[in-house]
Amino acid sequence: MLEIRRAGSGASYQPYAEGVVPWHEAMAATYAHATAPLRRLADRYVVRCTLAIANGQPVPQAVADAFARLPRVMGRADARASQINHAAIDLAEAVMLKGREGEMFKAVVTDVADQRMRVQLSDMPVVANVKASGSRQGDRLALRLVSADPDQRSVVFEPA
Repeated sequence: MLEIRRAGSGASYQPYAEGVVPWHEAMAATYAHATAPLRRLADRYVVRCTLAIANGQPVPQAVADAFARLPRVMGRADARASQINHAAIDLAEAVMLKGREGEMFKAVVTDVADQRMRVQLSDMPVVANVKASGSRQGDRLALRLVSADPDQRSVVFEPA
């Protein structure tokens, strides 16, 4: 699911501007969205703006001023949310694999960069980086689990 989101150009925060219609390239449509638990701050201003426009009133100046600051604030909030999400996933992977050091796992290479490859285990919801070369995306391989450390939220595999 995360890779699907990364495939597009990505969403961004744009401040409200009178007469400017937002455009979403991936959907080729007019689109505005600010509803997710981590976006409650933005929702507050979006709702006030929407109510003013729907009632034929001007957007309050305090709301317009806030829109100018929101892209930077929400960008930082998204970065922090991403860090938390990755830490939670890393912890879950390490917990699932703890005590299985030395075991062999089937995997598929999903990405290759320099002397590292990113792999998806075939039988478990685990994605890991492996120090190795000579593989291409889509290659199937066998890995040996070297370590799984929940305290460090890390797993280490090596090619078998």
